[in-house]
Amino acid sequence: MSQSTASPSTAPLPFEETEIAIVGAGIVGLSVAHVLTRLGISVRCFDAGAAGGAQSAGGSRIMRAAYNDPRMLWLARKANTGWARWEEEAGRPLIERTGSFLIVSEAEAELKRLAGLDLKVRFVSPAEQEELLPVHRPWSRPVILEEEAGTIRARDSIEWLAATLGDALHEHTPVLGLTQRAGHVLVSTRSTIYRARRVLVAAGMQTPMLSGAMGVRVPQVYSVHQRLLFPMTGDLAARPMVSFRDKSDHRHGVLYTYGLPALHDGLFAVGLEPSDTDRSGGGHPDQVIEHTLALAAETLPGLDTSRFTIESCVSTSLEHPDDGAPWESERLEVVRRGAVDFFAGGHLFKFAPALGEMLAGMVLGEEVPAMLRPE
Repeated sequence: MSQSTASPSTAPLPFEETEIAIVGAGIVGLSVAHVLTRLGISVRCFDAGAAGGAQSAGGSRIMRAAYNDPRMLWLARKANTGWARWEEEAGRPLIERTGSFLIVSEAEAELKRLAGLDLKVRFVSPAEQEELLPVHRPWSRPVILEEEAGTIRARDSIEWLAATLGDALHEHTPVLGLTQRAGHVLVSTRSTIYRARRVLVAAGMQTPMLSGAMGVRVPQVYSVHQRLLFPMTGDLAARPMVSFRDKSDHRHGVLYTYGLPALHDGLFAVGLEPSDTDRSGGGHPDQVIEHTLALAAETLPGLDTSRFTIESCVSTSLEHPDDGAPWESERLEVVRRGAVDFFAGGHLFKFAPALGEMLAGMVLGEEVPAMLRPE
């Protein structure tokens, strides 16, 4: 007697089920997955490498709220509240709230503008500059202190968020393709196919590749730039320090220079934000390193410039706008195709708690927030 077998058309397909799939376990993907997990939503968060190992890598990020765009100011303030909530949940500090220096050409006007936005800002004297940032020589022009800014413990934040996800986090699991079906999306990895009700792609420089395979254009580009990590001289590594952004010095054709304590390794990071014309692809690493070394030797006597390590950073951004808006506007965008949302933008770490809440609500059925809709 022959045994009966199930017809291929009726046999259950070997798919893993999840409510929400998130592609990308950088700071944004982890933040969204964290919110969904706390709500009791079934979620899977995938990354081709280690969590936070690509654009979110590194020991620290600058936390600030001094933006020209009122939407970004609103987002930064919302994020600041979220960081405080995360710190309470984590039971440890995730931000060193030491403040941040801002140096601009029109300092009086900028101070007035920022104060009018209810930011706690003031000028600092050369003596106070030396106290708050002893590695740097005092500036010859006015320096604004944003008192409520700080330095994010980026590595600690990634590790904590990843730990809260447990088995929902799938590191070293690249997503190879997304397939829309009626009522769900198939998420293909090397060994398993997952069936999700909705998918959020927040995969940094990989996002346009995944969107393109679905016939969706995401207007995101990437650049690579180098920042240098220097040891601090004497006992300076033990002292708390502010970060800085100098937008007044364009000698090397850059938008601005920046520096911040690396926090974990007793090092100080110095970088040049490249000009609009140098922001695509691999950039000019030889020139960046040469100019950064010259800047450090001239203005940062508290650093040992004879010893340094190079940290190459990938930065994504939306394509340069045609309306003449500066690249630094840090616009964010979601491109929606059916049950898949593609999130694009750059300089996101500081906004993570606010973006996590915003994007989690979106994938649970809300409309794309107005500030994330394509212009």
